[in-house]
Amino acid sequence: MTVEASSEACHASGRRSVTLERRKSLDGYHRDGWAVRASTVRELCNPIRRIVDEMVGLANPEKGLISLAQGDPTVFGHLLPPKAAVEEVTRAFGAYTHNGYTSSAGAPAARSAVAKRYSLPDRPALRAEDVFMTIGCSEALSHVIAAMAVEGANVLLPRPGFPLYETLCQRHGVAYKFYDLDGENGWEIKLDALTHLRDDHTVAIIVNNPSNPCGAVYSEEHLRGICATCETLRLPIIADEVYEDVAFDATRPFLPIAQFSGRVPVMSVSALSKRWLAPGWRLGWLVMHDYDHILSTAGVHMAINNLCQVSLGPAAPIQAAVPAILEAREEEWLQTTLDMLRVASKYCIDRCSRVRGLSVPSEPQGAMYVLLKVREDAFTEEEGFTDVTFCKRLLAEESVLMLPGTCFHAPGYLRLVITVPEDELERAWDRIECFCERHSSERKFTDSPKDLTEKLKSSLTFVDSCASSDDGLMPSDASATG
Repeated sequence: MTVEASSEACHASGRRSVTLERRKSLDGYHRDGWAVRASTVRELCNPIRRIVDEMVGLANPEKGLISLAQGDPTVFGHLLPPKAAVEEVTRAFGAYTHNGYTSSAGAPAARSAVAKRYSLPDRPALRAEDVFMTIGCSEALSHVIAAMAVEGANVLLPRPGFPLYETLCQRHGVAYKFYDLDGENGWEIKLDALTHLRDDHTVAIIVNNPSNPCGAVYSEEHLRGICATCETLRLPIIADEVYEDVAFDATRPFLPIAQFSGRVPVMSVSALSKRWLAPGWRLGWLVMHDYDHILSTAGVHMAINNLCQVSLGPAAPIQAAVPAILEAREEEWLQTTLDMLRVASKYCIDRCSRVRGLSVPSEPQGAMYVLLKVREDAFTEEEGFTDVTFCKRLLAEESVLMLPGTCFHAPGYLRLVITVPEDELERAWDRIECFCERHSSERKFTDSPKDLTEKLKSSLTFVDSCASSDDGLMPSDASATG
C-alpha cells in the first residue's frame, strides 16, 4: 500500500496513523518558498503510546469496553481523594488570593510543608530550599534528568520499568542502560549487575519503589543493599516514590530510600496523583536529600531552580492547599483505599490461578498493578502468542484492554490495573478466562473444569429421586450401560 493510500485508509477508518505522520515529517515542508522543519523532538515517543496507538479501533463493538490499562486511579469514580484535600483546594480557589504568580520554585508555604513531611529521623531537617514544586511527578523527573544531562551522560533504568523514564532521557539527550529486576524474588534489583553497568559517564540510577508495573515494595534490607551498592559506585539515586504509602501488608510498609542512603545523595520525586488519588491536579515535588552537599556543590540545585524559572511551577491555588493536605489526619481514608486495592489484587491473583496459560510469578505488595506472565506455548498461534498478540486479540474479541509487558521492557507479561470496581473486574476476568479457554492449545489434550462439568451434565439425566432407586442420577443412555 502506498503512503497516500495508507493515509486514506486511516482517515476512512477514523484512525490516526502516528507512525505515518512521523515518517512524512522527516523532511519537513518545502513548497512555494516555505522551508519548515521540526526538531528531533518529532521522534520522541512514549513506548506505551506507540503500542496503544496500534490498538485504536480494535475493540469488539458488540461488547462494552473494559479498560484494565489506564494508570489513572480516578477513572471509575469509586476511588476518591481525601475529603479534606478537596475542601482545602475549594477553599484556596474561593479565597481569590491565589490568582497570581508565585515563586517559580514553588510557594514558600508549600515547599516548607513538603520539607517538613519528608524530613527523616536522625538526619538534618530539610529546608524549604531543598524542595521544588513541579507540575506533577513527570516534570519532577524531567527536571532531575535535565539537570544531570552533561555531555555523554547515561542513567541506569529498571527493567521492567515505567517507560516515561527512557522517553525523558531521550528528550534531554541522555543515554540509558537497563538493570534487571528479579521476577522470582519480589522484583528486587539484581545488585551485582550494577557494578558492570556503571561507567565513568553514569550520572544516576532511578529506583522506583513501590514500583510500576511490578507492584514491588522493597524491604529495609534490600533498600540498605541498594544504598550500599550506590555508595560503593558513587552513584546518586533518583527515587521515584510517587506510590508512597500504597503498600498492602502492614509488615512490609513503604520506606523512603533516603532513610538508609548515608552519604549517597537522593533526589526523591512524588506527587498528589497516586497517594492522594488526584492526578488531574497536576501537583508534584522534588526533594533533595543532599546531606553532604554533593549535589549542591556540583550545581544540580541551581540547574533545577533554573528549570523551574522556565516552567514557573504548578497552579498557585493547588499549592496553597498543600500544607493542609499534608497535615490532614486521613488514616481511615487511606486504610479504606488500601483495603479496596488489596482486595482487587487478591481477586486478580485468585482468578489468574484458574486460567490456562497465565500466572503471577511474584504477587504485588503495593502500587496499583498486577503483572501477569503469559506462557506462549499454552495458546494456539503459529508464530507464537506474544504479549502484544495476546492484548490485541483480547481487545478485538472481548473488548478488554490491557497493556502488554513489552511497553515496560517485560515481554511475555501483561500489566493489569487494580483500580477497578469489583463488579467490573469480575466481568473483565470472565472475558479473559473465556478468551484463554478459546485459544488454549491444551484443550485438545485436556478439558478445563468447566468443560468437564458440562460433559458430566450432558451424560446424566436428573429425575425425581422419588421415582428412582438411583438417587435421582441416571446415565442418559441406560441401554448402553449393560
